[in-house]
Amino acid sequence: MHGKAGPMIYAGIDIAKNDHVVGATDEHGRDASKPMKFANSAGGFDRCVAYLEGLAESKSDLMVGMEATGHYWLPLFCHLQNEGFSVVVINPIRTDAMRRFKGSSRVKTDMIDCVLIAETMRCGDFEPSRLGDESMMELRQLTRLHQELKESVANLKRQVITALDQVFPEYDSIFSDTFGESSKAFLKRCPTPEECLGIRADSLAGTLAKASHGKLGRKKADEIKSIAKGSCGMRMATSALSFQIKLLIDQIDFIERQAEEVEAKIREGIQEIEPLILTIPGIGHILGAQIVSEIGDIRRFHSAPAIVKYAGINPSVSQSGKFSSDDNHITKQGSPYLRRALYLAAMGQLKLKTPFYDYYAKKRADGKSHREALIAVSRKLVHVIYAVLSKQQPYDPNAAKSPELASRSE
Repeated sequence: MHGKAGPMIYAGIDIAKNDHVVGATDEHGRDASKPMKFANSAGGFDRCVAYLEGLAESKSDLMVGMEATGHYWLPLFCHLQNEGFSVVVINPIRTDAMRRFKGSSRVKTDMIDCVLIAETMRCGDFEPSRLGDESMMELRQLTRLHQELKESVANLKRQVITALDQVFPEYDSIFSDTFGESSKAFLKRCPTPEECLGIRADSLAGTLAKASHGKLGRKKADEIKSIAKGSCGMRMATSALSFQIKLLIDQIDFIERQAEEVEAKIREGIQEIEPLILTIPGIGHILGAQIVSEIGDIRRFHSAPAIVKYAGINPSVSQSGKFSSDDNHITKQGSPYLRRALYLAAMGQLKLKTPFYDYYAKKRADGKSHREALIAVSRKLVHVIYAVLSKQQPYDPNAAKSPELASRSE
């Protein structure tokens, strides 16, 4: 019993882009009201609030749940919380399990799914949800934006290389960094062998000298012209490929400038919110901000293994029930952003040869693959991160060497 005046009611909301559906069940699993569709709008939210207020004697007798479907759930979640409702977010995997248990059709039906969400809550298969304060949400938005910008740049660079492979296959031997300032200055001016040969050597030398701050000049210009003269690049559609490369380089420069602006805001944000994460070796401002913002309020998690599970780096269990943390694949059922950040943080530990490196070496000596050992380091790193954030104490290098910690993070 929940100890309230009236019977407990569980309301489930199936989330979509344009319309949502809300339905409810009581504490005995009986339908509490007919499901209702409402628009993803201010008016629709008001209809939802009116529906929910009619379900129970008081808001303390009502629990509202919704699936974390993309980003569409956030506005409604915030609205209902502001209205004083107790709202939780349900992992879609949980409702899928409930659907199988109930023997429902594999085809998703909004009117059925909202009740399945309610039933999932009634069975207690959920965890409390906290969005965190506004500054934490802003940091999360910034770190995700930064990651998207970096991925965009990487994609643009792949396109440049693809074009160069066609029109100027020898180009990767000219500069040590295809996307360094000198190389980009060259590509903006004459990305094809034909264009390069059409420019005077002293003019090209001037372009290189300016971009390299005097490190490159006539000698490099002559070298490039010699390579261009013997290029085996194709001679068809070179005008279009040249135009494409120039545009792509401009886009790379623009997005990289944007990424730098975002980085400045992230550095400022992590220093204000949780600078202690930066005391852990291998975790800089950007990575630290991503880890902290994706974890959110550390009070959401009762232990480090809970964060491991949230990140989806906990080992899966085979259908037979046999379990081995080293032999099984990770679940990948948690936050992909946090999982990626922890993986990168683990790689940083290896580069710096921190105490985690010995743990990695031990796993490799035990026959584990590089990836398996790195995931094991990620799990161990979570225990250190949890200790730093929950205790509000700087990183203790001795903790990373602790046998007790090693056994807990297996």
